[in-house]
Amino acid sequence: MVGARVPGFEIEALRDSGRAITPSDFEGRYVLLNLWATWCGPCLEKIPALQKARQRYSPERLAILNVSFDRSRPEATALLEKREMPGSHAYASGGLGGEFGGKFARVSGRSSSMRGLPNFTLVGPEGKVAEIISAGDSGSVLEMLSEHLPNRQSE
Repeated sequence: MVGARVPGFEIEALRDSGRAITPSDFEGRYVLLNLWATWCGPCLEKIPALQKARQRYSPERLAILNVSFDRSRPEATALLEKREMPGSHAYASGGLGGEFGGKFARVSGRSSSMRGLPNFTLVGPEGKVAEIISAGDSGSVLEMLSEHLPNRQSE
């Protein structure tokens, strides 16, 4: 929910399953949580916007955490070998119905049990949800970022 503290989480890194990613990895920065899967066409259509976001905003100002909801790790890693998706990468092993999906993949304005992709959550440096674009929303990721972050490489 916008304005609420981001729920705590610990999620496995996609390529290094022994490493956990937590909110403390991103302290003091905006974080764009990108929930995606290889089988989600609209998710793949958002990759150029993520690339533009990385060009506009330095990693010191904006962290990007891409969380794959694929059925298996190899599906996600194979796609990442072919297409550049900037940022850190994690794997939600429980899928949309798992713990991470339950916290972040909700479709706004619908039943709390509805989940969908693509889904973007922007978390501010203070750890509060700044904005959410969920499946079916018409909002642009780049517009959302420009509303919350200055449009320059460094600050």
